[in-house]
Amino acid sequence: MASAFAVLNETLPAPGWLLVGATALLAAAVSATSFALLTNGGQFVLNRANVLGTLFHEGGHALVSILTGGGVFRIEITGAESGLTWHWQPSPFAGVLATASGYAMPPLAGLGAAALLHRGLVPAVLALTTVAMLFILLFTRDVLSAGAVVVVGAVAFCALRWAPGWLKNGIAYAEAWLLLTSELGGLGALVANRWRGVSGEHADDAASLAERTGIPGFVWIAAWLALIGWAVWHAVPLLWP
Repeated sequence: MASAFAVLNETLPAPGWLLVGATALLAAAVSATSFALLTNGGQFVLNRANVLGTLFHEGGHALVSILTGGGVFRIEITGAESGLTWHWQPSPFAGVLATASGYAMPPLAGLGAAALLHRGLVPAVLALTTVAMLFILLFTRDVLSAGAVVVVGAVAFCALRWAPGWLKNGIAYAEAWLLLTSELGGLGALVANRWRGVSGEHADDAASLAERTGIPGFVWIAAWLALIGWAVWHAVPLLWP
């Protein structure tokens, strides 16, 4: 136990602006990069490559389901920016919280990582990421999902144990930026789907919340965008040297 606390309280010197800027640009490129995917219906849709945000998105559903007295049957990662969490809740209000937490979790986790990095607690960010991946792994039942979780968890764990300080900083700062920006692409896809009238939009979180609460889906999308903006606004001063 003592060693665990020692890791969580270990600090590293703050990196220079070059590393911080490079990781910010990397995260922006990953979050903005998209690739065309042909669906079964013969339509091309754009997926983005930020799988870290997807893991935290689905993990957010699972965590809030458990914290509100419900449970999780399964987490499945179906692509870099798509996944499903089968969960149950003891009340309608708990169901709303669990559903809304998906798009809220990555930016909030990114802000939390920024707060830790501002204090130099780089190992804590990597250790907590490893724990988060172990939590998600408990609910994975297929090879693709387990593989994605294991790869991310292994990168964080190996960096924590063996990487030099500059590499630990690089991975932790890249993670913070990726989490802060990851859901912009997903929310953009929700807006684009509604604009184009793409079939299947009834399955997304905003539509599910609209059905549960009577509050239109675009209001939920706007709220998530506002949350991302708030998180980024507060995280940038913490991350920038």
